[in-house]
Amino acid sequence: MNNRGFTLVEVIVAVGMISLVLVGVISSISLSLSSVARAENNLIAANLAQEGLEIVRNIRDKDWHSGAVFGSSLTNGDYLVEWSSQSLLPFSDVFLKKDSAGLYSYSAGQDAIFKRKIIIQNSAENGPAVEKVAKVEVSWAEKSGPKIIQAELRLFNWQP
Repeated sequence: MNNRGFTLVEVIVAVGMISLVLVGVISSISLSLSSVARAENNLIAANLAQEGLEIVRNIRDKDWHSGAVFGSSLTNGDYLVEWSSQSLLPFSDVFLKKDSAGLYSYSAGQDAIFKRKIIIQNSAENGPAVEKVAKVEVSWAEKSGPKIIQAELRLFNWQP
């Protein structure tokens, strides 16, 4: 007997195997895309934290150049900062905005998923005339839950 074609069972098995392969490929692609999104958010948050610390350092340096007392612009408390800030802004729990140029601020653009808080404290080891501690917390929400990145900077009064 000469069989020319596939039986119904062979077709069902072939379609089932192709479906399993496609489901595996599609789930791998989906997992990869979500991993890329998480990595992107982590990178943006780390850069926002670094930017916050750099702004605090610039405020300290501005005090030195103007002859102000160490820490006079860095009083203890919680603050906001923008990339163009010359001073610390009072803290409020608001989202950063991303403008058309890709810059994050509180004044212009679309709401982003990130919040940033600057915390200025006196050092526990040294007095406020010697050392200040600046901490940055960048938080955001993902499908897996809330995320936070923290960074710390210790500023010393090295001028006599």
